[in-house]
Amino acid sequence: MTAARLEVTYRRLLRCYPRRWRQEHGDEIVATLLDMADTDGRTRPSPGDVVDLVAHGLAARFGASLGLVPSVVRHRVAVLALASVAVLSSGLFVVAELLPEPFPTGEGYAPSTGLTFGPFVTVGAAVYPLPVSAFVAAWVGARRAARALSGLTCLATCAAVLVARWTDVERPQLYLLVVLCLLAAMAGGGMPTTVRRRDLLAAAALCGLLLAVAAASSVWLFHRNGYAYYGFPLTAYRGSGGLVDTVEMMVPAAVIVGVGVATVVSVRRPGWAVAAFVVGATWSLMPIAASIRYDRWGWENNYAGGGFVFVLGAAALAAVLDLAHAAGLRIVRDSHQPAGGRDISKTQ
Repeated sequence: MTAARLEVTYRRLLRCYPRRWRQEHGDEIVATLLDMADTDGRTRPSPGDVVDLVAHGLAARFGASLGLVPSVVRHRVAVLALASVAVLSSGLFVVAELLPEPFPTGEGYAPSTGLTFGPFVTVGAAVYPLPVSAFVAAWVGARRAARALSGLTCLATCAAVLVARWTDVERPQLYLLVVLCLLAAMAGGGMPTTVRRRDLLAAAALCGLLLAVAAASSVWLFHRNGYAYYGFPLTAYRGSGGLVDTVEMMVPAAVIVGVGVATVVSVRRPGWAVAAFVVGATWSLMPIAASIRYDRWGWENNYAGGGFVFVLGAAALAAVLDLAHAAGLRIVRDSHQPAGGRDISKTQ
């Protein structure tokens, strides 16, 4: 590879960086890399150079993208994401991992698979305490600990998938782990320096209400149909009418109501409509993925999927307007009119 080809290769790797950064520093970095390659007698980029340029370039792009979003919006998304992932994790830990197993025996039912992860049902029991601990850390003002625990939640969800793949240990559904990972990432990435306890408590209360209604509906459904095995551990995860299934059915309506309420609140406190839309869309991955995974596009899934899609445009519009409000953008109508008689509008 000639020096010219090597320079082209380095410049291609620099495309991982934002354009403005390349314009300001690109020539200098390429010249330095070429000098280092000439000193070492290399005609190709070293693996270390490739990894360094790609990793730092993508990180710079991510930082530049975050800079486009007002900090108040990032903070509200983080607070709502942290509260929701903590409430969901605590609910799953109690209902799906700790309940006894009253599955009847000798009545034609298959034997239970037993407790497959120590005293718990799935490897999810090792994941759920982390976001709950992050919530507690944020509540007491330990921001660094909250961010670290949120990051550990992301790593734990990935580890749970690998452990379940390499062993016989049961795991929660993959899409459920993905939702937990995304919420934890949003919580850790936008964690404000000072978390307002009132906001954290209000977000947790609303998410807890959703989970409580879902659990009550699930229990009522089982008792109405005469089922005696609501407490069977894996029923909460994969059973029809179980907790996860009921949550999936209620998420679209909850997101619609949540975005509507947040839009009203955002008139004075901008950013909450964006937070409700982003976090609600993440929760909505559960009913969408479940419908695709299990090919259940009946009327109830039309409600869960199609109903949400129908109002997605309005919710997205509310989020965009809220984002503009949080960024301080507004339309100013000029009092002067040109000869054509039309108003001049400009964005500040």
